[in-house]
This record gives sequence, C-alpha cells and structure tokens, in this order.
Amino acid sequence: MSTLVHALRHAAATSRAEHVFLRPDGTERRVRFDELFEEAQGYGAGFLAEGARPGDRVALIVPDPDAFVPAFLGALVAGLVPVPLYPPSSVIKLTAYGSTVSHVLRKAGAKLLLLPRSQRELLGELLTAAAPETRIVEIEALPREHRSIDVSPRPDDVALLQFTSGSTSAPKGVVVTHAQLAANGRSIMFDGLRASGDVDRGVSWLPLYHDMGLIGFVVAPIFALVPVVFLPTSSFIRRPSSWLAAIHKHRGTITFAPNFAYALATRAIKDRDLAGWDLSCLRVAGCGAEPISAPVLRAFADRFAPAGFRETAYLPAYGMAEATLALSFSPLGRTLRTDRVDPRALELGEATPSTDENAAEIVGCGVALPGTEIRIVGEDGSVLGDRKVGEIVVRGPSIATGYFDDEEATKATFGGGFLRTGDLGYLDGDELFVSGRKKDLIILRGRNYFPQDIETVVAQVDGIAEGGCVAFASKLPPSDEESLVIVAEAPLREGRFEALEAAVKERVYETSGLVVGKLVLIRRGTLPRTSSGKVRRAETKRRFVEGELSLSGEREHVDDHRAENEG
Repeated sequence: MSTLVHALRHAAATSRAEHVFLRPDGTERRVRFDELFEEAQGYGAGFLAEGARPGDRVALIVPDPDAFVPAFLGALVAGLVPVPLYPPSSVIKLTAYGSTVSHVLRKAGAKLLLLPRSQRELLGELLTAAAPETRIVEIEALPREHRSIDVSPRPDDVALLQFTSGSTSAPKGVVVTHAQLAANGRSIMFDGLRASGDVDRGVSWLPLYHDMGLIGFVVAPIFALVPVVFLPTSSFIRRPSSWLAAIHKHRGTITFAPNFAYALATRAIKDRDLAGWDLSCLRVAGCGAEPISAPVLRAFADRFAPAGFRETAYLPAYGMAEATLALSFSPLGRTLRTDRVDPRALELGEATPSTDENAAEIVGCGVALPGTEIRIVGEDGSVLGDRKVGEIVVRGPSIATGYFDDEEATKATFGGGFLRTGDLGYLDGDELFVSGRKKDLIILRGRNYFPQDIETVVAQVDGIAEGGCVAFASKLPPSDEESLVIVAEAPLREGRFEALEAAVKERVYETSGLVVGKLVLIRRGTLPRTSSGKVRRAETKRRFVEGELSLSGEREHVDDHRAENEG
C-alpha cells in the first residue's frame, strides 16, 4: 500500500466498516469503504470528462463532508492533484474571500474548480474574475458515471497542494507527494495512535480543507481501516454539544480539536446536554494546531469527568502543513505533562524551571514520530542543548517537497536539509515544548517577550473572551516609541471600560513587568483570524495602525500617558 489510492482499494476489498456523515438537519448517511471507493471513481470520471488530465490541479470549495470526502478521493483516484479551499463564512467578507480564492487558483494553476450550486450563486461574479482560466463546475452538474479508473500514482507523484492558512503571509501551496502522504498517514495511525479498524472510530467536526481534518480524519484512517463520523464544521460552531453527543452516540474512540474548541465546549455546553452522556469510550482526545493551554484542558476534563471523560485521553501534538501534518505525539494514556518555567528566563532563551505562581506553564507536545528528527537551533543554526530556547527545525519522511511554484520561499523554509518551522521551543530530553512563533516575538527595550504568554494572562481577566486577544508592539504617539498594544474581544457593558482596562493593566504588569501602552477593545467575532481560526497578529497590527478595528461599544479606550515598558 505505497499510496493512499492503493490503501483505498485495499480498504474497499477487505473492510465492511462504515463512515457516517452527519448532516445539519440531523439525518445521517452511512458509507462503507467499498461504496466510498465507487463514489470516488464516479467523481474521478467526472473530472476527466470535464477535461482534466492526470497531474492537473482541481480546486475544491465543498463545505459538506458528505461530498468533500468522495470528491477529494476521486481526484486522487483519477491521478489529479486536489487543492482544498475553505468556503466563504459570511457575505460581509466576500470581497476579501474572492481575493484569497483568486490568489490560490492562479498560484495553483487550477484546471477545474468544483463547488455546490449554492456556493456558485453566493459567490457570483467573484469566481469568474478570480481565475478566468479555471473551469467552474457545479457538483450537481458533474457527470459521475460509475466506471473503473485504472490509475496507479507513483510514490513521488504530487498528491495534493495544501495551501497554508496565511496567518503570517499570503497562502502558499505546500507540495505533498504520495510517499509523504502515506508516510504521515501510516505513522499517525500506527505509531502515534496505535489504531485498529476493529476497535476504533474517529469523530471529527474539523474543517476538511485544512491539514488536521484532512490528513487526520480523511487520509490516515484509510490506512488503518478506521471508520469516521463526520460532522459539518458549522454544526459544531452553532452547537458545540453536537461534537460530544456524536462521541457518545457513536462510541467514538479518537477525536482531535484545537485548544479553542475545548474552551468553547467547556463554556457553552449545559448540564442538560451533558446528562446521559457516556464519554468513557474516548481513548484519544488530541489537541494541536494552536498554542495549547493547560488551564483550558484541565477545565474541560473537570467539566466532563462526570460523563466519564478521563484526563489520560489527552494527546497534545505538534505538526504543520509543511510536514504533511504530524511531527510529534504525546504518549498514549499519559496525564497532561506541563513545564512551569521562569518567563523572564524564557525571554532570554533559557527554560528555567520555576515554582512561582506567575511561572509560564507550557504543555508538552510529546516526542518525534519514528523516522522524524526534531532539533532546536540558534540564530546561527547551531544545535542547542536541553532546555535552550530556539527555532524548531525538523526532517523526516513526511516533510513536504516545498512550496508550489515558489523557489525563493522553498529555499528559505526547506533548504539545508531541515524544515525551518518558524516556531520557537525547547527540548527536555526527547519531549518537545513549543513556546511561540519566531515572527511574533515582541521586542521592547532589547528584551524578547512571547505574545502568547501575554495573551494567556489577559484572557484570565474576567470579561475578556477566551482566545480573543492579540498582543504586539507598535509605535505610539507622542513619543513614537515601541510600546505594548493589546487588542481584545470583550462583550462590554457601559461603564465597564475603566474597570476592565485597570484589571488588564494590573495583571500584565504583575506577571511580566510590562506597562500596557494601549488597550483596544473590539466586538466579539471581529478579531482577524485565518480560515482555521488562528489569530492573525500581523493583520491585527496593520488594522490597528490604520484605524480599521471594529470597536466594542461607542468608543475606544486609550491609555492617556506614554507607555513605559519596564523589565
């Protein structure tokens, strides 16, 4: 089974397990692996009938998992290169969305764009202008004759283009070969999860146009013959209880989610929803894709312990699209491992253990998957020792080939034999601890500060939305000196600006010695984010500088004195 296509054929021939597609209206559709393979062949035949040829790129804007999964696999079965794209989230953002789609379609040189009729009607002329050379095909009109397609991709053939979410720059197309896809999929299932189709069932609401949902729940399970229950992402966002209800009903054993989802479920799910659930079936509750908060995971574990959830199910992990997906997994069945370190020493590049109440608590992300090597390097590229903070660099069989049609970016990120992740972290023995993003460092008066540490502290203030704040440095008048700026989402009532500002400033100063130069409070849901939900610090800073932020209430509350960043 050297490629996913071979694995899918094997699954179709040997397994009677069923994927379950849950729909927004509450109905469900069950599809065996053999039926899924037949549907994939139908989509593949349709793409070929529309003029695509092996090697061509086929873009997919398909929000419904029921259609996305067979369409994605159909492109692979036909020897095509799928390019998943996220669907538009609201009419208000259509112009910006059209710009992103245009960039991706042109950069990928997409031959076809597949989408449902409802999306075509919504997007209208934006698509026509986005990429004139791309043929737009509606799912409802795609000819899907059921015939055998005899295409056997080679391991070195390109399998898909994963476009990055664009949290720090314009989206880039990560080139993943069939060999890299198979290496990561198999390692996730067999090395990381030790999964078996006889006993395991995945449950996922994750978007399928991003690596965690796509590789983790569409691709990898096929190698282990593990069936999956797919929920529409919109169902989870509207009703977080649908995620855990599906785990209970379908006896899910494996699920993954970013940190924010655990926080949202803890906050939004009511006692009446929880009553009657049995979550003891869940042996793996993975967490990754964004900074992991130990207090958030502890709160989730406490909240759902009465329903049988066990903290030993947690599996913090580390990965990225440039590595296909996973790089490190925590050991199965282990309680949450965290490291409490001196935040000031951390800023100087040392992960010094601390018992102080204001110590930074960093969640361990486990050890490298077999065949993958993780190093921590300094600015000069030298390898650093244990508990020394530097850039995380990696190499292994699932590291992508590079960025599509972008030689300069490929050389900068993939050159030298190791993938430069742009993330900062340290090793304690074999255990990886991720402390922040290199590009996001806040430098004030010659000292380095991790924005995630400041944001975690701010989120602890009552009234600030969990995961809804961004910290960065910017020049402020009248002195034009670099000062600390915090932008935070907060549902404020009249008269609470002063109290909230005072609480944020006090908390930040007592934990870091920094004076907040400016606090900007914005409406919930207006913080710039990527399509995968990550905060966009650079874009937030740009909007702040240009006065484009959507303020909470009738005014922006501004610090009247000049910021003096101490420490």
